[in-house]
Formats: sequence, C-alpha cells, structure tokens
Amino acid sequence: MTIPSAFAGDIVESVAGGAAHSGDGGYFELGASLSYLGSSSDVRLEDEDSLIPSLLISGVYQYKGLFAEMIHQSQDGINLGFNFWNSENWSLDLLAANLMGSYSRLDGVDPSQLDEFERNLYLLSEEDSLYVGAGIRATRYWDNQYVLQLRLMTDYYDDQGVFGSARLGKSWQVRNWNFHILGSVEYASATLNQHLYGVSREEATTLFPEYKPDASLSFGVEVGAAYPITQNLVFRGFYRFWSIPGEVSDSPFVVDDHSSMASVSISYVF
Repeated sequence: MTIPSAFAGDIVESVAGGAAHSGDGGYFELGASLSYLGSSSDVRLEDEDSLIPSLLISGVYQYKGLFAEMIHQSQDGINLGFNFWNSENWSLDLLAANLMGSYSRLDGVDPSQLDEFERNLYLLSEEDSLYVGAGIRATRYWDNQYVLQLRLMTDYYDDQGVFGSARLGKSWQVRNWNFHILGSVEYASATLNQHLYGVSREEATTLFPEYKPDASLSFGVEVGAAYPITQNLVFRGFYRFWSIPGEVSDSPFVVDDHSSMASVSISYVF
C-alpha cells in the first residue's frame, strides 16, 4: 500500500471501509446508525443498557496538506491539521485541533460553600465539555493490510492534560465484504484522569471521598465489517470492548472495569 499524496488520515479510513481518496478533495457521508451501549461504568451516566438511534454525519476534506476529519466510527474525535511529511511507508501529521468529548464541573459553584447533600448533587451533575488538543500523529503502512497509528497531544482549551494512543489495525477482503480488527492502547496523564475521575478535598463527601488518580494505560479491541450495498450506499457494523484501568476503576465515580459498544449503520457517500 502506498500512502495517498499528502495525506494519511484517521486509521478508521484505512481498516474499516472508509471511502478511498487521495490528493485534494474528499467525501461526505449522511446516514443513520443504531448503537447498543452496555451498562455504564460511570455513575454520572445512565446505568441501564441503552439502544441509541442517531443521525450519521461523516466526512473528510483536504487541500494542499491541510485536512479536516469527522469520521463515523473513529475513536479519535474530530481532527483539523496539516500533513507535513511522507515517505514510502510513513506519514506525519500536525494536529492543530483534536476535539473529543469530556466532562466539566458546573461553572460558578464553590463546593466549600455547599453542604454534603448539595456537593453530591454537584458531583453528579457534570456538564458535557470538549477536550481540545494539539499534537502529532504518525502513521505506518505495510503489507497492503496493516496500519499502525500513534498519536500524542495536550489540551490547550481547558488544561485537561495529555492524551496519547497507539492503534494497530488489519483489514481483509472476502468477496464484497471488508473485515477489520483494531487493537488499541490509550495513555491518559494524571492531570487528565484527575479532571475526569478525581475528587478534590473541597468536593469530597461520604459517597464520593477524595480521590487523586495517577496516569493510566487502557486497552481495547474492535472488530467490524463493511459492505457496499450499491455504489454509494454502505452498510457498516462493529463491536468495541475496552478495559478500564485501576487508576480509573478505583474512582468513586466508576463501578466497573470494562465497557463495550456495538453499532450498525447505513450511509450514503457523496
């Protein structure tokens, strides 16, 4: 496999039946997905199994090395960046903005002024937020079927800390089906884990005692398949399983040591 001119892209494009492209330009997908989430490991989320229908919006665009990625099924959020170096098998990207989901405490609240009941409600009422990171991404291709992608970034939006990942994927074709398997290791710094799972002394209650996690490594695996129903209509499905490291599972917010997700989708590729 040779690297497309001036672009490597999210690893999902290479192993999970993403639309092929090279050079300037891109593609756009619109469709629907149905996802099943196993029981939540976090007490701040719904604790029952969830079947979630959603609109699927996905796409990639590049111009002279600049790129924007919002890829369905990606574990790496939305990416804006610049591809600055390629060799026969390697590609290096500067990620100027990597956007992933996060949590944040309610603004304007001083937990030291709350009683214990109010602090419990405060800790359970975290708002959705964004991790906005900048960093570098390296991608390695070989044997026409294997892809290794390494990422390391730090948040500059809310000082949430450092996040990194190493993902190794393999894809293979059986008739018109494209199958893939993807193994992942993710690193979260102590600062990031404190932001997501820690409890400060001022916030602590009997239900949520003070907790200060260290940095952690987590491991995951994904298997999936894609099938072109027509020239523009694509079916995809995957199952994803993640271990939850002790630094996270020991948090008073976390009640399990793993999480899982299954999803199917149909989309139209423009």
